[in-house]
Amino acid sequence: MKELVAEVMEEVLRQVAVTMFSAERERVKEERRKVEEERQRQEREQLIKQLSQLMSMELMEEVINETVQEASANELKCALERDQQARIARCSEEVCGHVMDLFLEDEIFQIAKETIQELQCFCKYLQRWREAAAARAKLKRQMGAFPAAPCCMDPKNKLKALSPSAEWPITMENLCKRIVDMGNGGKLGVSCTRLNWLRNKTVHEIKVQHFYQQLLSDLAWTPLDLASLIAEHIPIQQEQVFWKVLLVLPNDDEYAEDDPSRVLIDWLKAKFMKHKSWKKNASCAEVRIQTLTLFNSSGVQGSRNIKVSVCIKVVHGVLSVSELDASNTQKALLGTSGLILLLPPRVRSEDVAEEDVYWLSALLQLKQLLQVKPFHPVVPLLVLVPSQEEEATEKEVEEGLMLQDLISAQLISDYIIVELPGSINDLEGTRRISAAVSWLVSRCPNSLELCSQTLQDYIEDGIDGEFGKRFYHDWRERRLAGLPSQEPGVIIELYNSVLQFLSEVASSEHLCDLSWPVTEFSEPGGNKLLPHLHWNVPDHLAWLKKAVLSFQIPYLDLPPLGAPWRPVCRMIFQYVSQIASSSHTQPLIQSQVENLLSKTYQKWKNGPLGNSGDGPSVDEIPWDGILATCIDHKLRDWKPPKLPVAPEAVSEDGQIRVYFFKEHLKNFTLPFSWEQARLRTQEEIRQGHKRSRVKSPVSFKKPCRVSMSDQYGAGVSILSGQGRNVSSADGLTASAQDLPEHLLTQLQLEKMESRRFEEQLHQYLAEDIEPLVDLVGFPLYLPQSLVSTPTIAGPLIKSPMPSVQEDGSQARLELSMDGQSSALSDRLKHLQRLLRANKEGEVASELHLSALRDMVDI
Repeated sequence: MKELVAEVMEEVLRQVAVTMFSAERERVKEERRKVEEERQRQEREQLIKQLSQLMSMELMEEVINETVQEASANELKCALERDQQARIARCSEEVCGHVMDLFLEDEIFQIAKETIQELQCFCKYLQRWREAAAARAKLKRQMGAFPAAPCCMDPKNKLKALSPSAEWPITMENLCKRIVDMGNGGKLGVSCTRLNWLRNKTVHEIKVQHFYQQLLSDLAWTPLDLASLIAEHIPIQQEQVFWKVLLVLPNDDEYAEDDPSRVLIDWLKAKFMKHKSWKKNASCAEVRIQTLTLFNSSGVQGSRNIKVSVCIKVVHGVLSVSELDASNTQKALLGTSGLILLLPPRVRSEDVAEEDVYWLSALLQLKQLLQVKPFHPVVPLLVLVPSQEEEATEKEVEEGLMLQDLISAQLISDYIIVELPGSINDLEGTRRISAAVSWLVSRCPNSLELCSQTLQDYIEDGIDGEFGKRFYHDWRERRLAGLPSQEPGVIIELYNSVLQFLSEVASSEHLCDLSWPVTEFSEPGGNKLLPHLHWNVPDHLAWLKKAVLSFQIPYLDLPPLGAPWRPVCRMIFQYVSQIASSSHTQPLIQSQVENLLSKTYQKWKNGPLGNSGDGPSVDEIPWDGILATCIDHKLRDWKPPKLPVAPEAVSEDGQIRVYFFKEHLKNFTLPFSWEQARLRTQEEIRQGHKRSRVKSPVSFKKPCRVSMSDQYGAGVSILSGQGRNVSSADGLTASAQDLPEHLLTQLQLEKMESRRFEEQLHQYLAEDIEPLVDLVGFPLYLPQSLVSTPTIAGPLIKSPMPSVQEDGSQARLELSMDGQSSALSDRLKHLQRLLRANKEGEVASELHLSALRDMVDI
């Protein structure tokens, strides 16, 4: 019995020893594991603190550098402006003094010259008057000594009449009656005022006729009021109108100065000049297509005022090939609204060859100018025919210039033939040319409905209109229905298709043939009304297309449904690394994506399936949020392509404008994959509604996510609760068989949550650690403005974080330092203050999200 008892005791002791040894070994192993985890956690925290300090120092240096540069640039700009204004004032004063001296010298010289001429004329007239007065006095003395001849007297009394018998002195009464008593010679009637009156009347009529002819000639040579004609007859309803006309004239070098044809050419140019001071000089003679008139004015169109910009170009004779090439290179005919052709005087001849040469030379001069000008839009033509003894009929002009063929070939839109009178010193020619110009203005081609935007605004508006509304609408529907995220390949294809469409609109081939803008009024960089001169050059359009396409993002395949969590995360980070354009911005987008994945992992870990598997499934990954973050980063972290840009394409503020037709933006075609994805979404939503009528909602097992986007389109996901509360409507529709299952699920969720809070509370009370890191693995509030290039991030980082969050973070740091106390009461106060700071941080985050809701319409 003793041996048996000894054997039994030995066996029992052996088992107890083995058990105790195994338990001790497990305890030691567990302690080592906890120590190792604590060490790794502290190293990770230290690394995060160092990275945060380095990033803060870099951002501070960038902000200081940009502030210093901006202040320096502003001071330099102000200094340059002050210097320029001083130089302008000094030069203006000098020029004004010089011009005033020249003017006074010229006026004094003219006054002195006129005074000398008047004195000479006065001396001359005075000498003549003295001679005439002396001659009259001598005649008067001679006539006083000679007796007056008798009047109609009886021949018997002629001798008596010759004797001096006139009354003396002459009575005033007879003189008032214009009667002189000659005595025996009778009475003589005298009237010298009528002759003076007739002479004065004749001189007055001569002067009136002279001044009338002079005024009529001045009025005939007075320029047309082009601003009023254009404002009255222009069919374009715009605030500012541009009108450019080309005068096609014969070669004036072939005519003499006093030749009627030369006078007609000068008269026509004078009618289209703003002032009468234009003269052809040597420098203008070298350029065949000259600018005759260029001015800006205002006019009245109906009841509103409009701005009128007029440019009149003139060309003499037929141009050579080199001159045509030079005109095409200089874009001299760009923006032409009409043509005015003046035919040379026609010499009638029986030789048919001479007639053909006359019409062919005029047709050649017209056709070469129509071919140099861009073909769209088609402009009207005004043909001016000088009047001759043998008038040319309208049919001869149409056949000689083949005007109907020009209309059929789409070289001109319409034409009119106007005959100019032989005399241009009356108002008939002015009336005809005014009516012809009114017709030409009324046939002005319609203005090009070009829309103008900066490249950044064009990309943002295009993506928001064609991609953003569809993407966020689908995102919202799927989140509200509890469906997983849309496939990334479908979203990427829609986004890239929109950019491809925008690039085609901005670089359309239809823009190359447009005759716009008016060269003389265009400016570098362009504006909303007029683009720059190289806006439709093929090289610039190719650069714009490449610039728009550079915003595209690479394609991303959806991983298999059963793929592990960690390889999927590595694939996502590898994809995200392709989005950033430089190593400076890559950590920022990676931190955003890491924040989204961390929230997804925490949600899965806190859910009912948190203890099974190594991580969330592929369906639970927020692909839409990740792609929204990538697109937002791509739109701001953009570098222009390396192709050369024309200097005229860049405005003073460094912007590049895009010109396009608004109608072309309505031709976007959705990709077939997106249409199929929308059909699948609608079908899944419909099936989900059918299931909800049969059984309880699935929101108790999988919380619903509602997506919001900020002003740049980056998605911000908000959990709509843990799904514990059940609405009254759902409770009424639930059947009696589903109630136990529903209650059991709710109790399990409550137990898991209470157990998690208890473990966290015991951990805070038992260990002297920093509780901030356990609460959140990433910053509670990461502003989207940090995701940008160093040159662009400067002004965006100026907006500070909410003060509530900063106060909360400072309170957490202070509480973590005070939490080193070992007393239980101090630790409980520490925990309460920590929870209060956490609530303040949540309030700051909710305020930011509410602001985003107000700014963005999902």
